[in-house]
Amino acid sequence: MSGYFEELKRRKVVQVCIAYIVGAWVLLQVADATFEPLNLPPWSTTLVLWLLVLGFPVALFLAWALEVTPQGIRRTKKRRKSIATGKSQVAGQAESSIAVLPFADMSPDKDQDYFCEGMAEEIINSLARIQGVKVASRTASFQFKDTTMGIDSIGEQLNVNTVLEGSVRKAGDQLRVTAQLIKVEDGYHIWSEGFDRELKDVFGIQKEIAENVVKAFKLSLSPDTEKSIEQQPTHNIEAYENYLRGRRHFFQFSDEGWKRAREDFSRAIDLDPDYALAYAGLADCFSFIYMYADSAVSIRLQAETNSRLALQLAPNSALVHASRGLALSYSTRQDDAEKAFERAIELDPMLYDAYYYHGRHAFTKGKLELAAAQFEKAYEVRPDDYQAAALLAQVYRALGQDEKRDDARRRTLAVIERRLETSPDDARALCFGSINLLEDGQTEKGMEWLERARNTRPDALNLYNVACVYSTIGEIEEALDCLEKSVRQGMAEVDWMINDSDLDNVRDHPRFKALLAAR
Repeated sequence: MSGYFEELKRRKVVQVCIAYIVGAWVLLQVADATFEPLNLPPWSTTLVLWLLVLGFPVALFLAWALEVTPQGIRRTKKRRKSIATGKSQVAGQAESSIAVLPFADMSPDKDQDYFCEGMAEEIINSLARIQGVKVASRTASFQFKDTTMGIDSIGEQLNVNTVLEGSVRKAGDQLRVTAQLIKVEDGYHIWSEGFDRELKDVFGIQKEIAENVVKAFKLSLSPDTEKSIEQQPTHNIEAYENYLRGRRHFFQFSDEGWKRAREDFSRAIDLDPDYALAYAGLADCFSFIYMYADSAVSIRLQAETNSRLALQLAPNSALVHASRGLALSYSTRQDDAEKAFERAIELDPMLYDAYYYHGRHAFTKGKLELAAAQFEKAYEVRPDDYQAAALLAQVYRALGQDEKRDDARRRTLAVIERRLETSPDDARALCFGSINLLEDGQTEKGMEWLERARNTRPDALNLYNVACVYSTIGEIEEALDCLEKSVRQGMAEVDWMINDSDLDNVRDHPRFKALLAAR
């Protein structure tokens, strides 16, 4: 009975019941006081009473079945029993699931955005290592920065049952951090705390926040997980701040962003020559620049060199091994790249980057079954990220596995629809979405998304993705025009182009052959 009453409260049936009774009583009082002076028939008050009585069960039914949200009226999600715990939960949500929003910048100069985002990202990374906790990705959570949406709507969008939010006030070497864990279902605080510390204690604050979330979920940390959360990547706080700036710029995924990230990571290394993650960050910048901006051999060698230095400094870091695998995947050392990805996964089975980069590497080498397996694992680790699901749909199409392709397409479109609600100009999402819509027969919507994607960003990566869509729908000349522009701007993934099934319709065209021959 207690569970049933909780469900009535969750669906706001109890609130509607009380509000209806109070409203009905007020309405009857008004009717009793005004109907006679208005010369209405004596039975009018009785009619109002009966209408209110008949409307009562209708109001309760509507409260049970529907809910009002900022996006409109919709059906209330059903609850189901968790197999693991026996407790009821909203359908589709993990029992312990969380989104960590970027912390609000409360500093006097409002210039600590990078620090606020960095703290949130570090907490996400810590929680993602914990078995039994589903954590929304950085990309998914950070799209709600500065949003006016309520916690319930954010939880619905990200399919989580708790949200962690907070604020940072940084002044000199003093730091004040507040954090609160909020239950999506009713908006109540599960846990909240403030930390007044010196800046050098930032790693301890992040660790305490992660531990308090774990306690709130009534979970326990394994010794290995606790050890990994306790690790302090650097003792130089200024180097750490530069690293956080670099991460923020890196995630802009643009030539300018990678250039600025390189500068930030390099400054971090100057301040702490033993900062392994800064070397890994620098290696990732060079890897992405080599892929999408500058295919000079020197750029690739920079990626390899920095990833090697990171590995020497932190041989047991999963993130470092994933970075090493990415750098080597563009060299002739393919076996070493495979081993690096496998070691990253062994060290951290919840590391999305390891599965995703491994899947991309397998795809470029034509190992489609391995690529599918890695993309499936990437999607399992991070179901709110559309990229792995979208590439899965493509791989299954190439393998001729139509049923799995259709399932991957459904997953892709569901995630992208949610993504575009808050990030309507995400060109990559628009491209991946358009190709799946067009293949699903939704031509008008697919072409609309394609045009939006093409007009959003003119960089090499976006032009390549647009070319793939045009190729798939048989617009050969448009596809080749975009592809040639992409290559001129730095697109260097020749192996990807050779094995990309999206380009099958242009593969035998003289312009495409000339493009490959020139690389």
